[in-house]
Amino acid sequence: MSGKQAWGWQALTGIGLKEDPQKEEVTRKTGSPDSSIILFTSAKGGSGCSFLANTIASYMAQETTLNVLLLDMNIGKMDSRLIFGIDDPSARDFGYMAAGDKSIDISHLKKIVINLNNSLNLILPPLQTESISILKSNRFNSFIEALRDHFDIICMDIPGHLLGIIDIKEIDICDRLVLVSLPDIFSVHNTRLLARYVEGFRSAYYFYVVINKYNIKPAISPTGLSNILKYPVASFIPYDRDMENLVNTRGPGHVFRYRLRISQNISGLAAKIYEELMI
Repeated sequence: MSGKQAWGWQALTGIGLKEDPQKEEVTRKTGSPDSSIILFTSAKGGSGCSFLANTIASYMAQETTLNVLLLDMNIGKMDSRLIFGIDDPSARDFGYMAAGDKSIDISHLKKIVINLNNSLNLILPPLQTESISILKSNRFNSFIEALRDHFDIICMDIPGHLLGIIDIKEIDICDRLVLVSLPDIFSVHNTRLLARYVEGFRSAYYFYVVINKYNIKPAISPTGLSNILKYPVASFIPYDRDMENLVNTRGPGHVFRYRLRISQNISGLAAKIYEELMI
């Protein structure tokens, strides 16, 4: 462990943005075109997609000196506000970027980026569902490209149904795709459909299929999983009620303070993704 404090909201100051890469000595990379987007999604609600996105983003911020961003795209949900202790009503979300026709620069991003401790930064989702309009416009493309200019790793947490709204044919949406599924027959079949959908646009995507809460019944056997998914499973994450409660009350970074199987499996997956991105 790096010994850095795990989490805690500081201010809407935008200090995590790299205006001058030459002055950012602790950051090895300098954003686009070398920045990497890890997209976390699931075909079924309640699969634990946000749990994994939050914890893996926290791991990378704690274990590296890279500038890490967690982009929460769960529109209409307050989860990230609660988990990271953000109760300021003035905190802006990415819906703010929908207005205007000019290019997006660092002055825009500073208004929505929340700096957490260590090198983790957060962008909140809009609470009003009408803010979804940004996903249907070219401005979302500009938004993603602007983020690539200022962050080394972007962990994007997006519900599977929104992938049908975003023009993934045109947007360089991610470098790694983490598909999270529960070990039940409905989740696994829907995960396979979602993987096929995305591959129809970008066959070069690198998939990590993750089976979450695999120790909860009813579950499909490993052989059954392979027969349905047609993709190898990168990691099996067990369910731990106490750990889930710890994340929800004290922040995702606390997962890695314990040598439990769930902690080791998540950190192992995060390290694997990170190592492959750095090659």
